[in-house]
Amino acid sequence: MMISRRNRRWGCIWLAALLIAGWSSALYAGPLFNEGRTLYGKEQYKEASKVLKQSLEAEAESNESATLLLSDCYLRLKKRWKAVSVLKKGAERHPESWEIHYRLGNLQEETGDYFGALSAFYQASQLKPDDLPTTFRLGMAYDETAQMEKALEVYRKLHRAGSPLAPKLLRIIQGMD
Repeated sequence: MMISRRNRRWGCIWLAALLIAGWSSALYAGPLFNEGRTLYGKEQYKEASKVLKQSLEAEAESNESATLLLSDCYLRLKKRWKAVSVLKKGAERHPESWEIHYRLGNLQEETGDYFGALSAFYQASQLKPDDLPTTFRLGMAYDETAQMEKALEVYRKLHRAGSPLAPKLLRIIQGMD
């Protein structure tokens, strides 16, 4: 099959247009993220949160680091509910991000959303099945949602791995800690 010169030219034009569109949006989001990071470093959290929010909105495929930094800004501003919201959106955009799921689980646990924390820790444990602190937090979430059999399964996994977290989880499950 022979491709005509005209078809090749149009193919090159489309490819160039796609590359330019992707490059320009990355350029737009990149400087915003850098500005937000600089403001965060200067402890100007309110201004940093505004810029980082713009950075996330500038690109459909947002930067995982911008999500994490924006959630940190909201935590510094004592706006936990906003941090949770940012991390939930981040988890949807970056389902492969262990750190987003883990942080989301921590925040949801702190705010009393134990079933949300369970879901987040479960996702994090799927992404890093051999990470013992994540496994421990999953076991705690099972305990907090009264799923004792699953909490004991997690305890046994920690115990088999020789983790020093195993006895602590067992004490929590037994109500001794």
